[in-house]
Amino acid sequence: MIRRLIACLITCIALAALALPAMAVTLHRGNGAEPDTLDPHKYGLTVELNIHNDLFEGLVSLDAKAKPVPGLALSWTISPDGLVYTFKLRPGVVWSDGEPLTVDDVVAGFRRAVDPKTAAQLVDLIFSVKNARAIAEGKLPVDQLGVRAVDAETVEITLEAPSLIFIQRLAGLPLTVPLPLHVFDKAGDDWVKAGTMVTNGPYVLESWTPQDNVHLVKNPRYWDAANVAIDDVYYYPTADENAALKQFRNGELDLNLGFPTGQYEWLKTNMPGVARLEPASTVTFLAINAKSDKFKDARVRRALSLAIDRETICNRVLATGQIPGYSFTPSISVGWTAPPEDDFSKTPLAERIAEAKKLLADAGYGPGNPLTFRLDYRAGDANKRVIVAVAAMWARIGVIANMQANEVKVHYAKMREGDFEIGDGGWQGTPEPEFFTNLLLTDSETNYGKWSNPEFDRLAHAAMTELDPAKRLDFFQKADRIAMGETAEIVLFYGTHRNLVQPWLKGYEGNPVRQHLTRYMKIER
Repeated sequence: MIRRLIACLITCIALAALALPAMAVTLHRGNGAEPDTLDPHKYGLTVELNIHNDLFEGLVSLDAKAKPVPGLALSWTISPDGLVYTFKLRPGVVWSDGEPLTVDDVVAGFRRAVDPKTAAQLVDLIFSVKNARAIAEGKLPVDQLGVRAVDAETVEITLEAPSLIFIQRLAGLPLTVPLPLHVFDKAGDDWVKAGTMVTNGPYVLESWTPQDNVHLVKNPRYWDAANVAIDDVYYYPTADENAALKQFRNGELDLNLGFPTGQYEWLKTNMPGVARLEPASTVTFLAINAKSDKFKDARVRRALSLAIDRETICNRVLATGQIPGYSFTPSISVGWTAPPEDDFSKTPLAERIAEAKKLLADAGYGPGNPLTFRLDYRAGDANKRVIVAVAAMWARIGVIANMQANEVKVHYAKMREGDFEIGDGGWQGTPEPEFFTNLLLTDSETNYGKWSNPEFDRLAHAAMTELDPAKRLDFFQKADRIAMGETAEIVLFYGTHRNLVQPWLKGYEGNPVRQHLTRYMKIER
């Protein structure tokens, strides 16, 4: 009798356990900074990329190593002249509310991105699409964009000129994700608010509490939901890397994009394996406001660049694998070799300082009239270390830089508005020269300093439309020599990604653009 009761009890417990819902798997991600927007067509900060790519999927997506893979489009073909891309959509895809995702939604997403009313921050990233530039400048209506629906399953994109990297440009680019017309037509720009937003990616927006977290939940209607292992994702702003490290050590964060550079040796000794240093397709630079009378003289700009000891910044101030920069394109870029005339690292520092002082004196600056300006920088431990070092190096040539820290999204808003004299900046892109040369084009939204050179523009555009790889690279290098020769901006270094990854987080893959889609990760404790 007792055995029967025990057997019955065990059976009841087992059945009860089966009836209970499985415990949700939650990922806590430190994201580096507060996002500026969750509207994919208005995105402008790299800290928004992973959130957008968790929520939305464009025609071309990214794998765990940030390589282009089919996304909303199952396949594509390219015309013999390289101008027309034809995308076949994945059948049966629906929005998170169950409504079918249509070719009209795809076309609408592109059109909204270039519509001047949207005021997309990075619209120039898709100026390679036919008529995109003219539409963004208000010269043509949006229906003239070179994106059209061929039939219910096919979208065709026509370019202004052939491009070797158009698929790379589309991959994981929030600017080109589809727009849910059935929601947008009713809600307008409010379509991105929690409770209204519908998505087509692996996750849906549950809530956004500013300066606290962005909470996403799994989208059960995503086409590959069966292979998405994490149910909830919390993104936290972690600009304070020291505070984030404490949270990580306490197990409150599973992943954090960043750690204090001064803690790397401690981490290697005390938490082996969690600190990941990965080569990054990034450039850190100082933007110089070309509209300021102080910096119109190229001698002043060159003096400031000469005085900076990049090797000391990389090897002693940061000491986490950064590479001194003497070209705007990172050394990690495929096929890239910096033009040797841009690199003055072999000139002894004492000679460079002497030349810098002479250049400033020739420009009218000296002990009785020191060059003084405001130096804005992004808040954060590593950025502060670099800026303090730079200011000290400039002091050696009699320059006074008044440092001012800004929260990241505030900093970039000021840069876009031209409210700065010299400001630090960073850019991340596919490891390919085009993604970095683009930043110095006259009409680029991210040419913060507004430096302009017609010959640079001509060479850059020639490179972007050249299909011969060797000729293309030559054009880019000639353009780079012009920009560096005029000190269009001061390149400091090429980065490494400093990430913290808990041992129980699986599926994380280091990659040069720091795009880590949650759909590829899982937690195994």
